[in-house]
Amino acid sequence: MINYFLDMPKTKKTTSQKTLLPTKNLKKTLNKEIKKVKKTKVLSSLIEKKAIIIPIVTFLIPTLFFMLAGNSQISQKVLGVFNKNLLSLDEAKEFTQAFITSEVLPDQELSIGNIEDLGSIYSFQITIPNQGTFTSYLTKDGNFVFPSGYDTSEFKQRLLTGETSLEAGSVKEMPKSDQPIAQLFLMSFCPYGNQAEEIMIPVVDLLKDTIDIIPRYIVSKVGDSYSSLHGDQELNQNVRELCVYKYQPEKFWGFLKEVNADCTYENADTCWTGPARTLGIDINKISQCERQEFETLLDQEIALTEKYQVSGSPTLLINDTVYQGSRTAESFKQAMCSAFNSPPEECSTVLGGEVEAPQGGC
Repeated sequence: MINYFLDMPKTKKTTSQKTLLPTKNLKKTLNKEIKKVKKTKVLSSLIEKKAIIIPIVTFLIPTLFFMLAGNSQISQKVLGVFNKNLLSLDEAKEFTQAFITSEVLPDQELSIGNIEDLGSIYSFQITIPNQGTFTSYLTKDGNFVFPSGYDTSEFKQRLLTGETSLEAGSVKEMPKSDQPIAQLFLMSFCPYGNQAEEIMIPVVDLLKDTIDIIPRYIVSKVGDSYSSLHGDQELNQNVRELCVYKYQPEKFWGFLKEVNADCTYENADTCWTGPARTLGIDINKISQCERQEFETLLDQEIALTEKYQVSGSPTLLINDTVYQGSRTAESFKQAMCSAFNSPPEECSTVLGGEVEAPQGGC
């Protein structure tokens, strides 16, 4: 009927303007109907393909997720598309080598290897001839290098079991004994260790008659050669401090404080005598100890660090248990006092006022 009307031959009869209006309206209506038909066909086509599209998308999403979550080279490339600032494994190795050799240990021969992707960061190993191999960490954007790290898996497990809490200032109780023993593992010129030493001084002053607080030193041995992370002068200073603790223990903590203030790992072999002289330490006795007991003292320290699997300075052990808490004098004191079967009266004294030292290590 519609086609017929449109195709009807025109007659000679004169038609007024009003009689042509229905024809124009009809064309408009037809155009609208044609558009609806086309739209319906497109929607129908999409609906027919829905059964194919949904399974494909369902497959691709988890596949892409596991690619990105993995440590493969493909995941590195895919992630790089979204974040151009992330370093690849090869770039991390090259960057770390350049940074450490130019900014941290510019005059030291070393090599970087064993780069591993740990998820949010990279780990890598620094090998220094005659000193050993050390594990350090790099953020994937290259903004931060950490000389060492702490494994928090045990701490997280204690959180889950309720043995410790996230409350500020909470200190885990240590295994108890009648006479607790604390051991502070150090390197004589590790800045984080130096901070821990000075934080420990008021604790020593308070508890020195009730608990043994023993300094230990982290050194390495390759063949017959001994080494310390910050070089030979640090190694020698480690031995001298051990000698002071052995022969004049009452002057030991004051000696550390003076050496920290006046000396460095670059001048310790000549600098140490100034603080020793100021404190009345027997320089000849300490020098003799350094010469004659060098290997004996260092072998003892190496045996202890291996026994307790200590690799970072500072590390505090109380009754053979690693302390994991704030680095303040009060927190150190609370942890040590918790290790007594019967805490002494001194434990009621509150040590405070200082800012917490940053959590880091060498």
